[in-house]
Formats: sequence, C-alpha cells, structure tokens
Amino acid sequence: MRVIWGNDSLRETDLMEKIWRFRHDQFVTRLGWMDLAKEDGREIDLFDTYNAIHLAVLVDDEVAAYTRLLPTAAPHLLSDVYPEVMAGRDWPRGHTIYEWTRCIASEKILQRDGLAVSSLLVAGVMEFCLVAGIDKLVVETHPKLVGQMVATGWQTEILAPPCLYKDYMVVPVVAVPSPEGLLKLHQMTGIGHSLLDLSRQPVMNPLTPSRKLMPLDYIAEKDPGGEEEFPLRFGWLRA
Repeated sequence: MRVIWGNDSLRETDLMEKIWRFRHDQFVTRLGWMDLAKEDGREIDLFDTYNAIHLAVLVDDEVAAYTRLLPTAAPHLLSDVYPEVMAGRDWPRGHTIYEWTRCIASEKILQRDGLAVSSLLVAGVMEFCLVAGIDKLVVETHPKLVGQMVATGWQTEILAPPCLYKDYMVVPVVAVPSPEGLLKLHQMTGIGHSLLDLSRQPVMNPLTPSRKLMPLDYIAEKDPGGEEEFPLRFGWLRA
C-alpha cells in the first residue's frame, strides 16, 4: 500500500493523477455520486489538502483500491459538509483522530498475489493507524457495513442513529484500531506481512512530521496444533 501526504503529492504527480481519476471512475461513474462530477474526470475536493493522507493499493501500477484519511483537528466532511447526520451530538476530534473517507475497491481488479484488494485496503488502513499513532477513525458509512467492520477486527461505537442523507442511509461510527484487531484481520484473510510500502523513500509521520514511518515487526510462529505455519504474531503480543 502506498502512503502519500504532504509534499509527497508533489513528487508523486503521476500516481496522484491516477488516484483522482480512479476516484471519479468509482464514485461518480460507478456509484452515481453526481455531486462529485468534474468535467476533467478528476475527483478532487476542498479537503484534498497538504494534510490529507492518501492510501492506495496498486496492482501492475494501477490503482485497485483507495481511501483517504482527514485530520479531525482541521475541517473535514463531518464538520463542514453533513454535520446534520450527528443529530446535534458531538463527535471525537483531536490530533490522533482522523476521518476515514473515500474508501472503495475496484470491481475490475479484484486480487493482488491471490489476496482480495478490498482486504488489503482495510488491513492496510489498520496497520497504518498503528504505525502512525492514530487512535480512532470517525467513519460515516452505511449501517450494514458496521457489522463487517466488527467482524474484521475493528472496535466500533455508533455515534448517532442511522439517517437518510441525499437518498443514502448513513450512520456515523468511531472505529478503533488495535494490534489484536490487525492480527485477527490477517488471520482471516491470509495476509502474512506488512502491507505498507515505505521503502521507496522516507515517508514522514503525518502526526509527527519530524519522524519517519517505520513498519511493524512481525514474528511467524508454528501452530501448536499442527505443522502449518501460523499466520502472524506481533512481538508485543507474545506471551
């Protein structure tokens, strides 16, 4: 998974161009979100600033899955576009809390190395949160997806009742990443390695820009009940 934010977007112009066009293809052409339509076929909004974090799964140099994280300490969708979905309630905001937006996987490119790109995207987001120090994600999503988040290792809290927004059912949720959740997700999907591509050049931590992002340490273990290698263990989870 590629991680792009800040000045990285100026260096990665070709990839960002693919991301803008992927977003337009997915959200406008595929899902019919015509409010986002642009004549040039590039879906960019006012939140795609220096502080936006872009996470992309690539297959053969093409974007196969993508999502964006926005700092809640700055303007974001829930604060500036549809705060009414909170029904007057407040929501968590702060330096270590981000909003999870524009999350989608291609219908045309389904797998990479035998793994579903949708699984790689969700697992990559959780891994990134743990690496960067993001404590919580605020998500506005369809109610049926909340159960899927719980099943894939996210701790969730519903912030307000589901409501209808522009003909779409939406519920605001807090999703909390954890090492245990990531381990569960990896075991479910068969992922056995770090998903973050941090080797091309130093990727600085958006929460602490003076520090580089470093991948998580993984330890493979033998399944005590059999001969096959157990999917993963995190060093700090070992007994």
